[in-house]
Amino acid sequence: MNLKRLFSTIKELQTVDDSVIIALYTLSTRALLVVVLLAILVIIALYPVLHGSILVWALSLMLLTGYRLYSAYMFKQNPKKYSMALWYKKFIFDAILTALVFSTLGFIFIHQVDPYYQLYIVAVLLGLSLGSTVSLSADARLNIMYSAILLLPLIYSMAFLYDTPLHIILTISLILYFLAQATNIYNMYKQKNAFNTLQSEHMLLNSLFKNAPLGIFTYDKDLKVLECNEQLKKLFEYETDEIRGMDLHLLPDRDIVKVLENAIIEGTESYEGPYVSLKNKSFWIDAKVFSFTDLDNNILGGVGMIEDKTKEHTALIDLEYMVQHDVLTGLLNRRGFRIYMENLVTSPKHQTYFSILFYLDLNQFKSINDSLGHQVGDDVLLAVSKRLTNLLGKDCMVSRLGGDEFIIIIPHVSEDKNMANQEAEEFSREIQDLFLEPFIIKEMHLHIKSSIGIVLMDPGYKDIVEIIRHADLSMYQAKIDNGHIAYYDSSLDKQQKELFILQHDLIYAVKNNQLGLFYQPVVSIDGNIVSSAEALVRWEHPTRGSLSPQDFIPLAMKAGLISQITWWVLDTICQHISHWKKENRWNLEYISMNVNAQQFVENDFAREFLKKLKEYGLETNDIMIEITERSLIDNFDYTEDVITELRRQGVRCAIDDFGTGYSSLSYLKKLSFHTLKIDKEFIKNIETSAKEVHLVSSILGIGRQFDYNIVIEGIENEQQQELLRELDPKLRYQGYHFCKAIDAEEFSERFLT
Repeated sequence: MNLKRLFSTIKELQTVDDSVIIALYTLSTRALLVVVLLAILVIIALYPVLHGSILVWALSLMLLTGYRLYSAYMFKQNPKKYSMALWYKKFIFDAILTALVFSTLGFIFIHQVDPYYQLYIVAVLLGLSLGSTVSLSADARLNIMYSAILLLPLIYSMAFLYDTPLHIILTISLILYFLAQATNIYNMYKQKNAFNTLQSEHMLLNSLFKNAPLGIFTYDKDLKVLECNEQLKKLFEYETDEIRGMDLHLLPDRDIVKVLENAIIEGTESYEGPYVSLKNKSFWIDAKVFSFTDLDNNILGGVGMIEDKTKEHTALIDLEYMVQHDVLTGLLNRRGFRIYMENLVTSPKHQTYFSILFYLDLNQFKSINDSLGHQVGDDVLLAVSKRLTNLLGKDCMVSRLGGDEFIIIIPHVSEDKNMANQEAEEFSREIQDLFLEPFIIKEMHLHIKSSIGIVLMDPGYKDIVEIIRHADLSMYQAKIDNGHIAYYDSSLDKQQKELFILQHDLIYAVKNNQLGLFYQPVVSIDGNIVSSAEALVRWEHPTRGSLSPQDFIPLAMKAGLISQITWWVLDTICQHISHWKKENRWNLEYISMNVNAQQFVENDFAREFLKKLKEYGLETNDIMIEITERSLIDNFDYTEDVITELRRQGVRCAIDDFGTGYSSLSYLKKLSFHTLKIDKEFIKNIETSAKEVHLVSSILGIGRQFDYNIVIEGIENEQQQELLRELDPKLRYQGYHFCKAIDAEEFSERFLT
């Protein structure tokens, strides 16, 4: 078992690579010439005793040696003739064969000579064994095997040469010699490996020191630089002579000096942060410093490795800025605003001070984008942001959450709530004053207003989500209020809750037959002759009573229920007209119904509308579609084709609430409508304001220019009717002066005879 382990150890002793094979063949040439010389000496010495047998031995050895010399020559001339593995096997075989031939001297011929020649044979084999340690030094495994083949047969023979003096002592000596030689070969191999490893490590460390992408330097315990690499010189723009011997205590950055000193005491230190070099150049570095010792663990100094992270740090700062700031205006974006708020509500001052939040929304900003283009819209946003930032102090913050929404924070206004409220009022007026002057964009004077929601942030309150929700509620309320400013209070939450419940109830309004249809007559202004009617939906709420469209249609829009309500209205109108026609009571030009232009985005709206008319046997001109100017402008790109198709099929279309939108003339020009319905806001004070009379006259002129039928909404008294009749006796109108909206049965009895 021990013998097997020995052979296993010898087998694994050497890992053969190409360099070993090259060394074996290179060293073998000179060694084989020595073998030839040794063979000649053996012949001369032993021929008188062994005669012809030694000549045969010598001839065999000469032939083998000649073949090996030829192989060495061929290897040198053409090493690719065979694979390196095959060259190695050939060398092993030839070397072992040579050793076997020589071993016959100590195994066969030693028994045929007297002790004098026996000692000569021993000397020859020992000399050959000793010489092989050099010639076969590249392969420890082969070296030991070669010596074993030479000496082990000799040792065996010496043990049984009883007629030889001191044969036992010689045998023991040969055994000790073989063991010593094998040990020596093994130790030589280990030392060679250790040297090669050390040399490789040294070369690797030297290469790493020279070529590493990090700045590396060494220094002694007195903080004097011993050596540095090329990268450190490039990094700090110094020459080697300037760095070598530099006293690191003189560095102006004391943080770095402290790290260098601590590394010698603690063993390892690190630093990442800013650094200003002796040449006053700013860096952001990542430094790792550790001590080095001698063999007795005495600290000799330190090694520093510096990586220049300036570009990465700058890029990270730029990235953080981009993530937290709006690309267009440079203001804080939604993420940046949230980070600001987190810092604000966790600050010590917030525990006792009130802060103010202003939530701004630009009124009719979408109209600017749609009518004048997004570039003009972007220029407006930039102009608004500049006015806001110029107004603010350095402690204030303004951010753009997205679209046309801005938030302003005035932090830590006062510890007194009344003083904080007073500050909010004063500052809100200043914000409104910013919008008094027109914004001059591409030589256009644009008058823009804003709605402002105001939230007084209580000391210690930290719920950012709730603060933003409160701001949103107050801004929404500001849009409803004429003053365009609203403060948050708990009643807004109550209103919001009520609207939510109402919106939820609306889902069941159609299913539970809570909707009703009313009709308001449209009559001639000269003679009050009924010509048509407008259908108006009402919601009979179980607890709130009758609700008009302005109370629930916006909720229906938000809840996605407007389409369901619109198709219910169309169905009901069709049923009524069909019924009146069957009773021969139908004497109107049409009945109009309101459709939000957003519904035209639905698939095949025109086809479904026409299909519904055909289903009830109605003509396409029996029902007119009224589209509010506001919804038309917001959805014009999607609705133009639908309106054109409806008009082509004979369906009448009207612009409702005309004049309240933005740049209305462009739509009058692009689309051919049947009727213009002028919003009641234009005639509300017509009897007391000459300006309104003139304005209405101008609008009527526009309508006549396009050959439109014109309906005036909201006439409430005789004086308004008379003034409008004087402007145009062909007008039609609707309003409480003639008749409010009434149910279908009453409408039929009064006006369909």
